[in-house]
Amino acid sequence: MSVLIKIDLFGIGIIEGNIIRHIAPLTADAIINKLPLVLRGRFSFDSKKYWTLPGVEIFKGLNNKSKITVEKGDIIYNPKTDELIIALEDLEMPNKVNKIGKVDNNLDILLQARNGLNTKISKKI
Repeated sequence: MSVLIKIDLFGIGIIEGNIIRHIAPLTADAIINKLPLVLRGRFSFDSKKYWTLPGVEIFKGLNNKSKITVEKGDIIYNPKTDELIIALEDLEMPNKVNKIGKVDNNLDILLQARNGLNTKISKKI
């Protein structure tokens, strides 16, 4: 089962994606139950490798499918720092993370964002 979502970058545009529940069911359910989320996003330190939304406050731990490597477009939850992350390129994270979904389109508009931009994640109706 997957839940269609839209990620609204205020003033820039909308990215569509989905949360894929069977990859990390406890984490995905906790995030789906908190939607809509409005958080201030920022890029990873000194680079544009991923867009991070800190302060999700779901505090779910690792699962048996947690891994260090992520692919471009993956939506992941980092339980160590309690943040949602959208990967802008293939990379290795400093600790294991839970993949919870995938961005379907418009990923490149994230490169136009600036740190501190309000980002809203909601279910697509």
